[in-house]
Amino acid sequence: FSLTDANYAFQPSKPLIEIFRSAEGLAEGETELPEPTEADKEQANKLKEEGNELMKANQPDRAVQKYNEAIKLNRDPVYFCNRAAAYCKLEQYDLAIQDCRTALALDASYSKAYGRMGLALSFQNRYEQAVEAYKKALELEPDNDSYKKNLKIAEDKVREQEQSTRQQFGAQGAQGAAPNPFGGMDLGAVLNNPAMINMATQLMSDPAIQNMMSSMVGGAMTQQGGPQGLGNLMQAGQQLAQQMQQMNPDLVDQLRRQFGGGPPGSGGNDGSGPNNPPGPGGAGQQ
Repeated sequence: FSLTDANYAFQPSKPLIEIFRSAEGLAEGETELPEPTEADKEQANKLKEEGNELMKANQPDRAVQKYNEAIKLNRDPVYFCNRAAAYCKLEQYDLAIQDCRTALALDASYSKAYGRMGLALSFQNRYEQAVEAYKKALELEPDNDSYKKNLKIAEDKVREQEQSTRQQFGAQGAQGAAPNPFGGMDLGAVLNNPAMINMATQLMSDPAIQNMMSSMVGGAMTQQGGPQGLGNLMQAGQQLAQQMQQMNPDLVDQLRRQFGGGPPGSGGNDGSGPNNPPGPGGAGQQ
């Protein structure tokens, strides 16, 4: 998804042997999992059906336990995908996504795991990633109307998020770009400041900001360094800086004084401005 995790979004976060070792309580030294017997498979399927009945009865917490027991007997991708549905009901979306990834590692052609992952991602407002999941599901099952419908919903949500983000930053295009709040600063020192790192981390955890940055920078990459691509990159940086200014103006003002940047639009870097008036010698207080 441009800046997101397209290359590994559908992969487990750790090797399958570690996932199964944790689920089944295997000793640390074990490197291979025992093959399920026919009796194990039969019992696991029975437990899966019991879990399904509990889901129909709206008891997802108990269903998870049944799927857990089934997985210990037989590592069938269906069991992980069913448990993902239960986790979605319990609003434990990260666990649902992990189970979908595990199911796909076991069976890369399992369309339902992609579809269910798209649902979990949508619940987290991660619509751009959800779009990719639904597209994968449709590649495997092109005639599935449910995937088509959910894909359209996710795509509409992506557009809504992008529009909302642009409105939030304001219509700067018609009025000219607003001054950069970090203009004139020692950016190396600013970017190593713990408070700035924390603020940037908070901003980038917002799905709307993620989608905006992904769209702009992704568009820049497709321009192969041309003027429009460079403009997209500059606009992305400018808008992120403006958002930081809105989020914590006091911190930005403090950093400006500390690292030598003048206030936006001051044209200088002597630290003077409406919030830091010149002293007798003409320079602002440090």
